[in-house]
Amino acid sequence: MCNSFGIQGYPTVQFFNTFSKQPSDGIRLYDRNPDMMKRFLIDKLEAQKESPPPACPPLEPISAPEIDYFFENNDESFLTLIFEEHSSYMAREVALDMVQYQGVSVRRVLKEQADLVERFNVSSLPSGFLLCRNGSISKIRLKEECREEYTKFVRSLPGVKRTITNLIGWSANPVDDAVVQKTVNSSAIYIADLESSLHYSLRVEVARFSVLTGDRLKALTMYLSVLKKYFPARPYLRTLLSSLHSWLYRQRGKIVTYTDFADVLNNKDQKQKAVLTPNVNFVWCQGSKPEFRGYPCSVWTLFHMLTVRAAELGSSNPHEVLKAMCSYVRFFFGCRDCAEHFEKMAAESMNSVRNMDDAIRWLWLSHNRVNKRLAGDATEDPHFPKIQWPSKELCPDCRKMINNETTWDTPAVLNFMKKRFSENNLLYDYAEDEAVLLEKQNKRAGGQRTKRMAEDDQTDPEKQTVIQTIIPAIKAQEPEDRPTDSKGKPSSRHRATIIKMKSFTAIQNEREEDDIVDLDNSELHYFPRRTLQDSNKNGYAIQSELMLDLPDSDFDQEAVRLRLLKRGVDANSLIGVVAETGEVNWKGRWVKMLEVGFSRLDISICVFLYFLTSMCLLGMYLFLSFRSRFRQRCLYPQL
Repeated sequence: MCNSFGIQGYPTVQFFNTFSKQPSDGIRLYDRNPDMMKRFLIDKLEAQKESPPPACPPLEPISAPEIDYFFENNDESFLTLIFEEHSSYMAREVALDMVQYQGVSVRRVLKEQADLVERFNVSSLPSGFLLCRNGSISKIRLKEECREEYTKFVRSLPGVKRTITNLIGWSANPVDDAVVQKTVNSSAIYIADLESSLHYSLRVEVARFSVLTGDRLKALTMYLSVLKKYFPARPYLRTLLSSLHSWLYRQRGKIVTYTDFADVLNNKDQKQKAVLTPNVNFVWCQGSKPEFRGYPCSVWTLFHMLTVRAAELGSSNPHEVLKAMCSYVRFFFGCRDCAEHFEKMAAESMNSVRNMDDAIRWLWLSHNRVNKRLAGDATEDPHFPKIQWPSKELCPDCRKMINNETTWDTPAVLNFMKKRFSENNLLYDYAEDEAVLLEKQNKRAGGQRTKRMAEDDQTDPEKQTVIQTIIPAIKAQEPEDRPTDSKGKPSSRHRATIIKMKSFTAIQNEREEDDIVDLDNSELHYFPRRTLQDSNKNGYAIQSELMLDLPDSDFDQEAVRLRLLKRGVDANSLIGVVAETGEVNWKGRWVKMLEVGFSRLDISICVFLYFLTSMCLLGMYLFLSFRSRFRQRCLYPQL
């Protein structure tokens, strides 16, 4: 969905006019201020005067005639008029607040409408008036002239009730979205969480960009480089990460499409055993509801694992993993607010990292800064509150008392991080076996190939038109009684007439059942040099003696002519196909025998080359002859 609409980060707001059909019709709003977003949407709704949304109330200013005939043309019991400045949005906001209510209508009046201002004796702005169906008019008096007070007043009018309206994306019946919690060892790390993080990052976040080039391509290459080196991958995934990184490295300086990247990621050619889980399966990172924890939790787990693994494997570059993470977050992480905060933290303090232990500590401190900022946020899982991590239960020794104040014991925290994110602390519970994943991947790839081939056959205009024009004519002229061999199949002296190939799979099935060889579409096309030799061994080659001696009744001249025209060959170019009555012109037939297999253009080129060669030889002869005579004159001058 995000890819088809060009969404590369969130939150992103796009406005679609009524009856829009294409994702490209959306108008993107870049301002993230809630009030500005609200005003932008109101302006766009008001601008749709020709085709407004069916449920949208009138947002344009009301006119005097509309007021006069309002109750005659509408069923509402009340009409609320709000006089305001042209730049004010209050009246339109109140009107939209009442979309799901019936019995009252809210309309806007501008101070520039002098006739209505004078008619209602408006002395200050904003001002509200209530018109009833019985003709009474009263001024609305509120504690404060604001949107909330007007909405509350209008909804309290007698007879105004909320309608039962199912909005898009909203269900009247509550949906139980609670997830079944897995049994988890809180002191361990699950490979299912790490692989789910890889799947989401490479197949969802990177997929938002149809083209990868420049710094974004470099960031992806750096990300895969550290994954290849330090990710505790299972054998098939290790092979895939190595292939991905090698392929991306060869593409440096080029423009890479995500489609090509996905082909390598999904092991499309199936040349090696390489696979990445196609789904998310969070275990320790599972939230109480689908919208909680999940991918953000798994990303932090992945980053911590990479920093610890780099230290375990003796990396000498403490910034390698951190820079790869920062580049990935900058160019691919969907939450743009999160990416900006992470980049800001990196710019402030990442330069202080001097060794591998510093890299582990820096990421831990940054994680706790994020937890502190997001504590109590709407995105926080109530069952897993944002705390300063690790908790006392996970690491009792990570805190110490100094002057009656609790502080972190940094060496103890470092030891805890190295033990927790060590490869020895990995659990493979809930992770699907790689052999099963590979088998499923191969089945999906085979099904996709079959689907593409079927679609190609259906969309090929050449294959679809030939059958409708030529086959009826051929069938009408085919003899009913054709010679057959001992097996009941057509004699080898009669070639099969195959005009249209329905599909590759259909042809394979037909060839398994019928061993009649179509020389036009098979041997002559694929193996032109072996055709005569192999076909002669198999007994179905076209012999010149047979062609000359066959009676005219054995030939369906029109069918043969159509076959030859399909191949682009003149029927008269094949000796013996068209039997003529009367005296046979043997000289002409021998010439035609020499022409078998050659087009007129081929013969014309040969004649031209022969003529050109002869002229070259003649020129060389004349040149040598004149030069010889010239030398003789020089050696023996006349006295």
